[in-house]
Amino acid sequence: MSFVAVPLTIAWLTFACYVIYKGLNDTTGLIQENLDFYVALIAIIGGPALLFINSILEMWKSEQTTQQNVLPQRLELEIEQARAENASRILKAEAEQKHRQMIEERQQAYEHGKKKPQPKA
Repeated sequence: MSFVAVPLTIAWLTFACYVIYKGLNDTTGLIQENLDFYVALIAIIGGPALLFINSILEMWKSEQTTQQNVLPQRLELEIEQARAENASRILKAEAEQKHRQMIEERQQAYEHGKKKPQPKA
């Protein structure tokens, strides 16, 4: 496809642009006199080129349709992933908070046990 379609399409576009440019800037009238010849050449080259362009556009449309069909599922997966990440962060924060609280309670118990009762006088 790349050996035939791309060069043919580029040749068709180049030749068509050349004929249009020369036709607009032709002071001798040579292009206008032979316009049927140039139109026939553009049509001969353009027929296969248009088929290739059509097939490329159809392929692109099918890719876009496939991407659009997959998009809702991908969005749902991303939302689910975000929820799981948030839940994981919350659980981690809760565990860290419980750990700090446990350390503080043990520190207080240790400090409380360290103090000796003062004799009453």
